[in-house]
Amino acid sequence: MKDWVSIIVVFLLLWWWFFLMALPIGVRVSEEAEEGHASSAPKRPHLWKKALGATIAAILGTVLINYIIAANLFSFRDAIQNW
Repeated sequence: MKDWVSIIVVFLLLWWWFFLMALPIGVRVSEEAEEGHASSAPKRPHLWKKALGATIAAILGTVLINYIIAANLFSFRDAIQNW
């Protein structure tokens, strides 16, 4: 990818995708719900760990996608023209 806007957009899309996939991992529901809390609210959601994991995965994914595009390993233009 040549421009920074594309890199940022790919990173943000991947980050949200990985973060939303990580949200249900390791969730434990409290036995007794406190007043004013949903009965399905997790005890410890570990959001910082999940955000860090999503950031690392999004960085790796962005680097991989950038490499695939820069190395011309796959091109949507070629795929459409040959279709």
